[in-house]
Amino acid sequence: MKRLLVVVLVAVVATVCRADHHEMPAATQDDDHTADFEKLDDRIDHLTDRFHDLAMKIEARVDPARVRKAHSLEERVVRIEGNGCEHKEFQCGTDNPQCIGRILVCDGIKDCRNGHDEEYCDLHLKVDDYFEGHVVSDTCTKRQPDLISFEIKAVRRDPYFSNIAFMRILLHIDFEDKMRSGKVSLPTVAYYNFGSKKLIVMPPEDDRLGMSCEFDGYNIDRCKGEIKHEASLEVCATLLFTRKVENDDDHEHEGEHHDTHHGHH
Repeated sequence: MKRLLVVVLVAVVATVCRADHHEMPAATQDDDHTADFEKLDDRIDHLTDRFHDLAMKIEARVDPARVRKAHSLEERVVRIEGNGCEHKEFQCGTDNPQCIGRILVCDGIKDCRNGHDEEYCDLHLKVDDYFEGHVVSDTCTKRQPDLISFEIKAVRRDPYFSNIAFMRILLHIDFEDKMRSGKVSLPTVAYYNFGSKKLIVMPPEDDRLGMSCEFDGYNIDRCKGEIKHEASLEVCATLLFTRKVENDDDHEHEGEHHDTHHGHH
């Protein structure tokens, strides 16, 4: 885009120079043109300022953060209205509708006509990432916590199975009621599915309650969490997770004891 603006600016300057040259009276074209050059410099400076302002406006419109926010809002609408694909299918794009299997996303081969299935394949989750989740509803966990957070301890992504990333994580749970209060850290395993944009967390306790956290594919700092019964996949709790900046609150849960009341979240 900047190259295009430079080319346009050069073309305009050349046009201005030719116009100024032709506007000179024939009798004065061989005289000292200092005043004319100063006038031309002023016009070029004015044009340069205008093109700079235009470039800044264009850059603001294509700012990556704004683009991600726009796509994120679009994804929210798609979740409500649907994208025309079946369960376990991936929509290649509203501008070029095509459904493919989720397992084909980020496998290294372009299956969408527009190549969208291979566009966003960089893993946005890394070791030491910390997400804090505020519980919105809960009808199944025994501790009934206000906060459930997860911390990524290890990540592995195999080149021959690149559409899945495997992880070890710690679940941190804060709970308090009339009888007791405390904090617990539960180690478990998880995997991120690029096709569904979900982090799937395996049940850490014998209550067999697992968790998923769905990203929209553009906002890498938020995900919608659900706690489910492993056998039925029935959703019984919902959360909103937000990435916490490194060293926020010094990861208050780090080093907390493991709760002895196993069996339920």
